[in-house]
Amino acid sequence: MKRKCFPFECLLPGLIFGLALISSATRAAEVTSSDLEAAIRALGFLETLHRDSAVNLGVVYAPDTATAKAQAASVATRISALPGPNKSVLRATPVATEALAQAADQLDVIYLMPGASAEAATIIEAARRRHLVTISNDPACLDQKCCVLMIRTGRGVEIVLQTSLADAVGARFSAVFSMMVKRQ
Repeated sequence: MKRKCFPFECLLPGLIFGLALISSATRAAEVTSSDLEAAIRALGFLETLHRDSAVNLGVVYAPDTATAKAQAASVATRISALPGPNKSVLRATPVATEALAQAADQLDVIYLMPGASAEAATIIEAARRRHLVTISNDPACLDQKCCVLMIRTGRGVEIVLQTSLADAVGARFSAVFSMMVKRQ
């Protein structure tokens, strides 16, 4: 015979599942300082990146939430405070996916905020047209095939190179870096 549960006991499994989903979504949407530092270090292995005085990064976000622009602005500020590859200066600017086509002419690299891959076609078009490397900490960018590098940190550093898009944008990485990353 099946035991009846009190109302709270019946809701508890669903509540725990819901909290786990919220927690994992929050973690996926977070861009940590370690993620950004690893992404910038990876740019140092990019042989096709000019390193004269400044590297212009577009922090691309999907303007589907009220906080997306503010989060992108925060990430842009944090990137601009980091030393660039080979001591170049980093200049990061938030760019909405809908404005990417116009902004791409002034960019050297695109950093995709979590959720931006929903506009994969726009991102891929801009990256191919201007030969821009796209980087994100969001694994969804690999599914949508819109990031050259997916880099995220946690217990270690996970780096995945999307080889077909890297070839399409003309990105060449040093042999040492290429041996250390997963390929997709």
